[in-house]
Amino acid sequence: MTARRSEGRMSGEEIPGAREELRRRGERLYAEFAELLETLAPGQAPPAALPDYPDITAFGNPLSFGHHRQVAFVGTPTEPDPVALARAALAGWQSTEERTESGSTVLHAWRDGMTLRLHVHPVRGLTLARADLEPMALHLPEVFVRPEPLLAPEDVRPGYELCPECEGLGLCDRCWGRGWTMGGITWGGRTEGRATCGDCHGSRACPFCRGAGERRAR
Repeated sequence: MTARRSEGRMSGEEIPGAREELRRRGERLYAEFAELLETLAPGQAPPAALPDYPDITAFGNPLSFGHHRQVAFVGTPTEPDPVALARAALAGWQSTEERTESGSTVLHAWRDGMTLRLHVHPVRGLTLARADLEPMALHLPEVFVRPEPLLAPEDVRPGYELCPECEGLGLCDRCWGRGWTMGGITWGGRTEGRATCGDCHGSRACPFCRGAGERRAR
């Protein structure tokens, strides 16, 4: 028998300039967030530098990355009215508001690929502030290529036939021998990431010929 197995996937290449652009956006997010917090809670926000490595925000193909910062407060100023102050500070943003069961006002704001969330309690003032950067990909999608079959028709032994399920591939025809498929994690209504292959259950072999590429003729 002649084995002809090739690489099953090609790794996605990094997009030129994407990493630098993500860092530039992250630095802007941190700078604008720091300015906002200084307005709402002067001197109470701890200093922070942009991390060297971004967050993985979604496990799709390709992965998505972003930056975020979250600060919790205890006892921020309540005079002047912190909600009115926050509204004024967000004048250049698109925004919405909601009220929680505890009586807090939650302000959501977004612009230029940045989102903000501010929780303002009627007694304790600003309690939580969070800033997030719109996710972006740093790599091109991975391209998965079906491997060459383990067996060609002329390689099949007497008394056997080429596996009709995988056509001699020997590997699971659903996942192409990876043992997983895309679509394993649900994020806000979207299903992303990796899931164990439902046909081979992670074994990678064709479940009909058990990896042989052939079966006894019927």
